[in-house]
Amino acid sequence: MSEALADEIVLRVPASVEHARVARVGAAAVALRQGMSFTEIDELRAAVDQAIELLLEQPAAGDASIECIFRAHRGWLEMEARRTDEAGVADTAAARFKKAVDAANVSASVEPDRGWLLMRKPVGRPGSRPAA
Repeated sequence: MSEALADEIVLRVPASVEHARVARVGAAAVALRQGMSFTEIDELRAAVDQAIELLLEQPAAGDASIECIFRAHRGWLEMEARRTDEAGVADTAAARFKKAVDAANVSASVEPDRGWLLMRKPVGRPGSRPAA
């Protein structure tokens, strides 16, 4: 069964720790629009922090950026993130990342060779109340 796309937002920030917060705030804003609870938003922000940390593990080339694409569908929120210089990440770092985001109720896949990841977070866990 196919669900209609409700939202897609592309965010590109410089590949630096100083700009990581922008991705986290962007994710929280999209999550709030989708009706996620405060707990779900906090879990998502923690997962986005882990994602950006993973992508910044290797030094960035001069004008490298991190591109995040947020896709909100009915029932879940997805974030695809990659480095524009396609710097890879270590397999051990990718495994640590997956373990950390699993704890935040987020599913993730990583392509370490090209510095790409995909995270999915369900919206509306049973018993949760929307933040807005």
